[in-house]
Amino acid sequence: MNITIALAGNPNSGKTTLFNALTGSNQYVGNWAGVTVERKEAVFDIGDDRATLVDLPGVYSLSPYSIEENITRHFIAQHQPDVVLNIVDATNLERNLYLTLQLMELERPVVVALNLMDELKRRGESIDCARLSQALGAPVVPISAKRRQGFDELFQAIHDQAHDPKTSYPSRHYDASTREALREIVEALGGFSAHSAFDVDEHFEHRDQNERDDDHSARADHRHIGGYDDEGDVDYAPPTMWVALKLLEGDELLKETAQLSENQRARIRAAVKAYVARGQAAHPGIDSLTLVVDARYRRIDELLETAGYRRREREISTSDKIDRVVTNKYLAFPIFLVVMGLMFAVTFGAPGTFLTGLTESLVGWIGDWAARGLEAVAAPEWVTSLVGDGVIAGVGGVLVFLPQILLIFLFMSVLEDSGYMARAAFITDRLLRKFGLSGRSFIPMLMGFGCTTTAIIAARGVENERDRRMTILLTPFMSCGARLPVYALFTAAFFPNNRALVVLSLYALGMLMMIACGLVLRKTAFREGDSPFLMELPPYRVPHARSVLKRLWDRAKDFLTRAGTLIFAMSVLIWFLQSFTPALQWTTDSAASIFGRIGAFIAPVFAPLGFGQWEKGVALLSGLVAKEAVVSTLQVLYSAGGTAELTQVIAAHFTPLSAYAFLVFILLYVPCVAALAAAKRELRSTKYFIMTICIQLGVAYVVTLLVYQIGRLFVA
Repeated sequence: MNITIALAGNPNSGKTTLFNALTGSNQYVGNWAGVTVERKEAVFDIGDDRATLVDLPGVYSLSPYSIEENITRHFIAQHQPDVVLNIVDATNLERNLYLTLQLMELERPVVVALNLMDELKRRGESIDCARLSQALGAPVVPISAKRRQGFDELFQAIHDQAHDPKTSYPSRHYDASTREALREIVEALGGFSAHSAFDVDEHFEHRDQNERDDDHSARADHRHIGGYDDEGDVDYAPPTMWVALKLLEGDELLKETAQLSENQRARIRAAVKAYVARGQAAHPGIDSLTLVVDARYRRIDELLETAGYRRREREISTSDKIDRVVTNKYLAFPIFLVVMGLMFAVTFGAPGTFLTGLTESLVGWIGDWAARGLEAVAAPEWVTSLVGDGVIAGVGGVLVFLPQILLIFLFMSVLEDSGYMARAAFITDRLLRKFGLSGRSFIPMLMGFGCTTTAIIAARGVENERDRRMTILLTPFMSCGARLPVYALFTAAFFPNNRALVVLSLYALGMLMMIACGLVLRKTAFREGDSPFLMELPPYRVPHARSVLKRLWDRAKDFLTRAGTLIFAMSVLIWFLQSFTPALQWTTDSAASIFGRIGAFIAPVFAPLGFGQWEKGVALLSGLVAKEAVVSTLQVLYSAGGTAELTQVIAAHFTPLSAYAFLVFILLYVPCVAALAAAKRELRSTKYFIMTICIQLGVAYVVTLLVYQIGRLFVA
């Protein structure tokens, strides 16, 4: 049997961890139809069943206030998955169960995966999952997604719900006033079936499968109350009770799409007005939405009491104590800078240098072995040059920096898993909002430290179109990991005693330019006001080794794949262009080569920036394909046998000032073609795509020009 499972849950509930644990690497990534929000699916076996797991966006509720919320409720209501797998953070039951009740209102079979049960026990708290399951009307399975505990029981519960679904309707447990309002709205909608008299209580208590089938047929007569398919056409009728709840809440989207008669609308307005009047008797000024929300939370309190939820006496948690220092108004930003400084000090200091040296020795040994082998077989000069000066010099020149790239990703993975990365976003947001940047945009910008392409794609999570486009325009200013080999090479040659400080200054400069451009854009192309920023700070946790190592392996695999394909191809191409004349004749004079001619043509453009030689201009061109290619290009063009030799060569072709100016240009000019392609796809606008390129090139040229020309006033 083929079954579809929809995975739903709050952000930071462990949804991604559970998805990865259940599916491994067998995942399919795309976009949801019509929007640039990532859609992940995976296929795996549960017993004799073939299950398709659909990872829905993380949401706190099913109110239509964001793209993610619309996607989640639309998928469950329209596509009607066989099972909704709702992952719940056991340490935040009140908040997470709110979404659980809303999912059950959609009348699909639900399985609740109660995650982080190990952490709940460590906190001295407990809950009876069996009693919670009975009270909730859905299977509740305690699990630990990180430790892969409870999966056998979870699979069994999914199997049982898929083959013999038991669907409970939580609306029956809401207070009497809410039930009365729902009864009136259901009657206005025409009831659940053809019967003129219908008892809501009896419907909830005794509705069997035949009645549900009759109900589905009856609702086919008013499908216009439903939602939209992927082409935008109304094509499904959601549960009538869910429609009634949404109308009672005042759901504007549903009211707009529901093609109700004026008589129906008048009866619904009267029911809502009476409901509010009853609520305002106890709570003056309250509205219908707040009353429904309150009804759900009161039901959650009843569920937890029934399940014997025992919570520890509320006290200041360890996370709160840490946050008193880490997010302190005066200490937060200095601590953030210290953490970033430590990361760069380790990466470019003694540990990183030592590991790079070992890798360089290995690459040198491979180069010597290849040279001896080619000499032994009397290979032609051009073959020896291709292998030694092209492939090994080009690819090896980039590979030696793999340890430093992995070190910086190790830091970022630890910071993310520990919970500090969310604090870093919060801390920096407080500063950036003063310059007109959207707070919710900064999390994908932080990812720009790793990979610009990934960060641009991550901007899909910013639902406001203008904020999303602005995020994509500004993200390339965050220095990506691909630039690290260039930084490492030049700092080793010119700033050996201040490597970390120089690299930190580049990262800071990138962020400063992002702020400046953001301020200008907010005053010009993006004049609308900021959208509110809401984020949850997860509790501090000890990073899980499996998660950290998986990220490092993925990064190493990606880097090695690029080195084995893209950098390899670029190295061969550069060697060819540098070894042959425009007439395709072999030459050892690089200035007469194809690259020499191209470089000579563009060199005058970079002369005012301090690097007007043709080799440097050509290296920048290769950086458009991949920033790591700048190193391999210089390695090939200068015929350097290894990184140590290349360091000595560039020391003779640059000054410290021109070297720093070169790094500034590398930092600020347009990202690689993969990132540009992602930007073009995500922006969905040629105008904004051209704007992105112009901003990057313009800022890079002007800032580098200022750095070099002002620097000349102070350097003899």
